[in-house]
Amino acid sequence: MKNTNGVGTLTEQVYAGIRSDILSGRHTPGSPLRLSPLAKQFDVSTAVVREALIRLAERHLLVLAPNQGFRVVEISRQDLVDLTQMRILLEGLALEQSIEQGDMAWEAGVVSTHHVLARTPFLSKDSPGSTDEWAVAHNDFHVALGVGCGNRRLVQLTDLLRDSSELYRQMSAKAPAEESRDVAAEHRELMELTVARQSKEAVASLARHFQRTTDLVLEHVLVD
Repeated sequence: MKNTNGVGTLTEQVYAGIRSDILSGRHTPGSPLRLSPLAKQFDVSTAVVREALIRLAERHLLVLAPNQGFRVVEISRQDLVDLTQMRILLEGLALEQSIEQGDMAWEAGVVSTHHVLARTPFLSKDSPGSTDEWAVAHNDFHVALGVGCGNRRLVQLTDLLRDSSELYRQMSAKAPAEESRDVAAEHRELMELTVARQSKEAVASLARHFQRTTDLVLEHVLVD
């Protein structure tokens, strides 16, 4: 990786690369991330890697333990339950306020991001879980749903929770029962209810969407 656009751009590229590797399972939960091997992998300095890892820790995808360095966050059934509860509450609130306050530009953003999501290949042929392109489109759609609320701190909190939940969402995509689930229909329903300004129904649809993913992981992946 050559430095053609400055250190900031390098950090962004390394951040995105490591984040993708974490969410795809290439770096498993609890595994350590060492500066030197990552610097060699991305052909950058250890300072650039450290900055990227610090940003990932701020997004709660890594933890920095004294005398142990950076590690991928651990996962658990209770953490998933707690995370889902918070997402339903906060993203539901952001969606409700967006429907009440969002303008036509916000509504167009919901429709356009759903259009991209619906036309992006879901499952990867080469590795378990969804494709990187679909994961990006999926995130963009859920961001679009809540960004019209006008509350910057609420949007930031939902972004953090969504990053943390992506580890679990990738696991749900690997579950056998996922094949019988119509995820595209869930997103289409959510989009249609949102642009129709049916607040109560849209928030309920969002909660069901999150809960289905959680139930899949609890039943088929994080078994006791």
